[in-house]
Amino acid sequence: MKKIICLLLILPCFLIIASREEDAIKQRLVKVGNVCIQGEDCSALIAAVSSEKPLLLSERSGIEVYKTACTTCHSIGLAGAPKFGDKSTWGNRQDKGIEALVVSVMNGLNGMPKMGLCMDCTKEEMNSAVDYMLSELK
Repeated sequence: MKKIICLLLILPCFLIIASREEDAIKQRLVKVGNVCIQGEDCSALIAAVSSEKPLLLSERSGIEVYKTACTTCHSIGLAGAPKFGDKSTWGNRQDKGIEALVVSVMNGLNGMPKMGLCMDCTKEEMNSAVDYMLSELK
């Protein structure tokens, strides 16, 4: 009899725990977005999307890109990188022109990997970073 009473007292605890686990699973499986298929009425989805503020990413300046991605190697000449602000280590690179230098950054060159260390940079941001580095040569 004691065993039956214990089981009846413990069983609700297991049901509560199982219910919480189920709720946690449902929460993790909630839909993130919706798909609108051509031919269906999508006006509710369009209204919801149009009311949201668009996420605008601003372009980083040359100095911002340099400080976050380029300074690691170019500040000390790591892996043969020309040092920032030191015209003698740049040799004739500056004579190639900014477009050729940006192509080298985008494709990688010698010890520098593709995109330098800025995998999320746009071509314009790379251009700004190279322009900034060239403008600081002394």
